[in-house]
Amino acid sequence: MIRPRLSKVASGTRLTTDLVNDIINRTEYAADLLRQYKLTAGNEMYIEPHYDGTRVSYLQPVGGGATPAQPVSPAYRVVGVATVGGVDISFLYNGSTFIDIIYPGATQTTVADIDGLNIVGFAVSGGITKGFLYNGSTFTDIIYPGSTNTLALGIDGSNIVGATRFFEEVFTFKGFLYNGSTFTDIIPPGSLLTNANGIDGSNIVGFAQILGLNTAFLYNGSTFTNITPPGSNNNNAQGIDGLNIVGLAAPSGVQQGFLYDGSTFTNIIYPGATSTQAYGIDGSNIVGLTVVNGVAKGFLYNGSTFTDIIYPGATSTQVFGIG
Repeated sequence: MIRPRLSKVASGTRLTTDLVNDIINRTEYAADLLRQYKLTAGNEMYIEPHYDGTRVSYLQPVGGGATPAQPVSPAYRVVGVATVGGVDISFLYNGSTFIDIIYPGATQTTVADIDGLNIVGFAVSGGITKGFLYNGSTFTDIIYPGSTNTLALGIDGSNIVGATRFFEEVFTFKGFLYNGSTFTDIIPPGSLLTNANGIDGSNIVGFAQILGLNTAFLYNGSTFTNITPPGSNNNNAQGIDGLNIVGLAAPSGVQQGFLYDGSTFTNIIYPGATSTQAYGIDGSNIVGLTVVNGVAKGFLYNGSTFTDIIYPGATSTQVFGIG
């Protein structure tokens, strides 16, 4: 039970016995909560401030080591899909351990993005493709009304974006924003196919097929703005964090990732790769997929160094989201 906050006490106010006891109880409650997290997390506990108060968080223990002198940041968490023995496996990776994510009873599960403890994706089950929200223990279906094909592709807080398919309508795919109760269509003017791929606050990124070309876009809730990397007319915006957008471009027919900060494009090209695709961004970290010597593998890029992310035994690893 979360206790309501105490009212501020004016200077000089005489404290009653009940108020003092309440303060003691609250202090003991907080200390016990910290103790429980300490037992779970060991030396990897940290306190993380939030707009709605202070939340206690912890890292999964990854071994011994001295107690850090300063609070530590959480390890990165990424989601993706690996192919092992011809079978696709969705996963969560925390920097040391791969955890399989399987929608119960589904013939296929695909994870697309992560925000904190929440993961979104889509699963093929019972003859339909439905989006889902997974909080680490429970799957919640996300199904656009009347559709048999819903893809949940991006998440920020309680807001989820994706795409849905209607065979009987002009739009083969249309993007959507879902706030937990209401679906809002995201369709740039003239688009016959729209995917809403990423969201941060009120800003949504994706791509629209207009006049036969894939056009990356940024949508702020009222206005669509095209994102056009130099020399490329086939583009896809995949992820957004603050002012930074990542995606795919194909100048001269060669697929490469890009980072766009609102004014400048920076190419993201894995050394020696024939293809680089940037899918997700969180702070200075970017994740995606690269193909080197015919082998597809995931990567984490911090602005200077690429780190491979390869699911054990996989012939292909794709990383789609980071959070």
